[in-house]
Amino acid sequence: MTTTPPNSSPAEKTEASPSFEDQVKAIWEKKENRNAVYVGCAVVALVIIGWYGYKALAAQREAEIEAAYAAAVTPARLRAFAQENTGHPLAGAAYLKQADEAYSAGSFTEAIASYDKAIATLPGTPFAARAILGKGICLIQSGKQAEGLAVLRQIADDVNQIKVLRAEAAYHLATVSFDAGKFDDVAKLTELVLQNDASGMWSQRALLLRAHTPVPAAAPAAAPAKQGASVKLPGS
Repeated sequence: MTTTPPNSSPAEKTEASPSFEDQVKAIWEKKENRNAVYVGCAVVALVIIGWYGYKALAAQREAEIEAAYAAAVTPARLRAFAQENTGHPLAGAAYLKQADEAYSAGSFTEAIASYDKAIATLPGTPFAARAILGKGICLIQSGKQAEGLAVLRQIADDVNQIKVLRAEAAYHLATVSFDAGKFDDVAKLTELVLQNDASGMWSQRALLLRAHTPVPAAAPAAAPAKQGASVKLPGS
């Protein structure tokens, strides 16, 4: 009987699995894999460069728009700036400035058109509310009093609105009520002004308006009963 020596190795041996480092090395040594890595790195680099390039161009463009706005010192240049930069917030500011200048010149129809453009360009901002207020005043000045009063009332009654704008709207409403002889409304509206602009310009004007408002005549007091007068009850 033949026996196998105790320290002898099996006839067939299983090769050991390659380590992780060896697997990575083998993958890297393949040319197509190296090329894929290089391409991937290049794509990432281009994306990063492109992003920073876009940011730089956007910043440069913004600086150019701001410079153009600052240079628009005449009505014609301001109008051209607004047309060339439609949709930009500074275009809305240009429309608002145009509207104010038209209002000062008494061109209320032109002012209303510019206020509308400012409102559309700057929705949900204090500048839009300022434009709405200006539009309301222009409507009143142009003879469309009912429309203008409704616009001003919208601002005055909006508790979420900037207080100074509410005060201004209420003051203009009060002046219209004063001219119409609605002195009770004048008292209510000037009180609203004082609540929203306690120490500002509009409260000072409201107090001055109050000082010129006639005090409503007091109701006649009831005649006092005569002392010692007897009251005769029915059936007595």
